[in-house]
Amino acid sequence: MWTAKLCLYLGLFLGVGGVFGAVWLAPATRPGGTFALAAVVIGLASLPPLIAFQGLDALGAPVSTLAEPIVWRTGFDTTQGRAAILAAAALALALASLALPRRPARLVSLLALATVGLTLAASGHASAAPPQALTRPAVMIHGIGIAAWIGALVPLGVLLAGRSPESVPALCRFSRAAPFVLAPMVAAGVILAVIQVEHPGALLDTGYGRVLLVKLALLTALFALAALNRWRLTGPALSPAPEATRPLTRSIAAELALAVMILGVAACWRFTPPPRVLALAAAQPAQTHMASAEAMADLTVTPGHAGPVKASIIILSGEFGPLDARSVALTLTDPAAGAGARSEPITRQALRHDDGIWRVDDLTIPRPGRWTAHVDIRITDKLSTSLDGEVDIRR
Repeated sequence: MWTAKLCLYLGLFLGVGGVFGAVWLAPATRPGGTFALAAVVIGLASLPPLIAFQGLDALGAPVSTLAEPIVWRTGFDTTQGRAAILAAAALALALASLALPRRPARLVSLLALATVGLTLAASGHASAAPPQALTRPAVMIHGIGIAAWIGALVPLGVLLAGRSPESVPALCRFSRAAPFVLAPMVAAGVILAVIQVEHPGALLDTGYGRVLLVKLALLTALFALAALNRWRLTGPALSPAPEATRPLTRSIAAELALAVMILGVAACWRFTPPPRVLALAAAQPAQTHMASAEAMADLTVTPGHAGPVKASIIILSGEFGPLDARSVALTLTDPAAGAGARSEPITRQALRHDDGIWRVDDLTIPRPGRWTAHVDIRITDKLSTSLDGEVDIRR
């Protein structure tokens, strides 16, 4: 799945972006067109396996079921399936741009570039983060900026390496446009990172944060090269000396290599939920239902992870009617106690609130695991019943 994701990125950013760079920087010769064509083909070839792997992942099915129709239907039904349709459209538009005359080629390549942004905004953790009125446009702007920037590297490098008459005008166009591409791209990336990470500690504590740190390290090197190119190497490259463009050409090649590494790192995010999602999952309650002939109880532990928590208990009769209990007690047994751990059961008296729900506020669950819950219900002085169940407490 990682390989398929990386190949799709190569198709979108180096293929579609490369076509866009070629027809806008040097429309007469369209340098790097063969490279962009190869990247587009790689991107198109990645779509079927990406959809199939997505279906396998969603179903938790083995690779041996890859040919099953349900695997493909499931893959198409996910957001990744819808994004694949948009990706195919972007790649097809890029192919059309290579065959069209100058003016329509520019227009179609611009449409292909916009479709890259739509593809990225159609799936992924970032595009699903609230507020989507901010995050989806940010993903689009970030993706379009990346494609426009790194897609232009190959056409520009080919022009400079061949000392083409179009190299100087193309280099001037790229230098003038770069700040207008990079500034929105960086701003959108910062917005998305802040929303996804939420707090600095998550950069080290989560897989997503560590991947982001690696990406930022590579981006720092890439921006340093870009600054070197703009402020130190572009001026000499504009001179007519035969060797003047060689340092800039080498630096552009290094930029391209770093960009591919960044795409590979970004593809790892498919397997690392962002801290925002982890925090939402951690805040979800743990629940269990217990029942007997005399009574039933719904126990909810909020949040459903180890540490300070609150428990609420809804008590009903065995016929789902109201049960006016005198008192309710909750006992939680440590799951490690049976393995030899020295731990006493945790017992708390619940208090009945005005809404009829019994609650326990002064409760701390020291460790995760499957805890045994025991609810004692005293109905009258002489009548009582008890219920047992299990509740899963996360880390």
